[in-house]
Amino acid sequence: MRIRIVLNPSASRAEYTDRERVVISRRLAQEARGEISTWPEYAPTPLRNLTGIAARLGIGALYYKDESGRLGQGSFKTLGGAYAATLKLRSLNSEGPATLCCATDGNHGRSVAFAAQRHGCACVVFMHEHAPADKEAAIVALGARVIRVKGTYDDSVRHARKAASERGWVLVADTSEDAYDLTTRHVIQGYGVMVLELIEQLSGQLMPSHVFVQAGVGGFAAAIAGVLADTYGAVRPRLIVVEPEAAACVLESALNGAPSRVGGSLRTAMEMLSTGEASPVAWPVLEQRADAFMAIEDAAAVAAVRELSSLDDVPLSVGVSGAAGFAGLTELLEHPEAAAILGLRADSRVLVFGTEQGAASR
Repeated sequence: MRIRIVLNPSASRAEYTDRERVVISRRLAQEARGEISTWPEYAPTPLRNLTGIAARLGIGALYYKDESGRLGQGSFKTLGGAYAATLKLRSLNSEGPATLCCATDGNHGRSVAFAAQRHGCACVVFMHEHAPADKEAAIVALGARVIRVKGTYDDSVRHARKAASERGWVLVADTSEDAYDLTTRHVIQGYGVMVLELIEQLSGQLMPSHVFVQAGVGGFAAAIAGVLADTYGAVRPRLIVVEPEAAACVLESALNGAPSRVGGSLRTAMEMLSTGEASPVAWPVLEQRADAFMAIEDAAAVAAVRELSSLDDVPLSVGVSGAAGFAGLTELLEHPEAAAILGLRADSRVLVFGTEQGAASR
């Protein structure tokens, strides 16, 4: 299958910078965990050692961070959206009831609706016309109102921003045109909790040599890249960002050296990654801490779901978007010259994230 790979000429192992640290750092992830760990639903998600797949792929180890049960909501997104919404509500000085709002392909909206239910406030979620119906149902089940809009995810972002401005709703956005947007930073900082859990779960073991992370707008990838870089500095793992070929806006940003957008329908089987505009908030971290960017075809991610969900010992519940990082690894290994450039060898220890549960589990 066809892949595109862009090596990052700006990739750095130098000291973590203040420009990055205001977006995400180990300390900010610890602050997020301090809040999130007080929630009754919180527990670290499993880190699975997929020895059979590692042997088939010819690598030393394959670690799989399984986010399918995160906070009972089926996705890592609940860490970010619910954390940012909690801080936003806490900061309000107004007296009347608040209405949270956001745009979503599915998972971020569910996280904000989860926060609204926890805090007893209203929630309005904007979803583009092609977003999955089962994701809408999960959001509605939490008591939120869903408004469908024509176009793509990026159109739903603009609708949510406009509605919040006009109606006084509280916008909880996982991306922003404003590179200094505090709420979007809080979303990213919530995601950083995953890395703190990983560090504890791998205690006494060798750290991964490579990490494959999927990207929509780039917030999740920035969280993983940032906390790893802040923690491990010059010995951090190599980090490879994986996107759908139809919506590779972060790869496009790497080509342009700045947050960029891609056109077209953005339609992809990796529906939670169907975004056309990279996040200016996340870019300062990815610009320096991502070693390479990949775009893969849908068929690779679909095949990855089949393999992960049919394991003999612990079949995994994972959606197509959730399997994208693993798909990137398997596709890269099919291109030995590119794999060699990125240092993938028989002794490599690779970390991937199963970022959402499979459809049958929803």
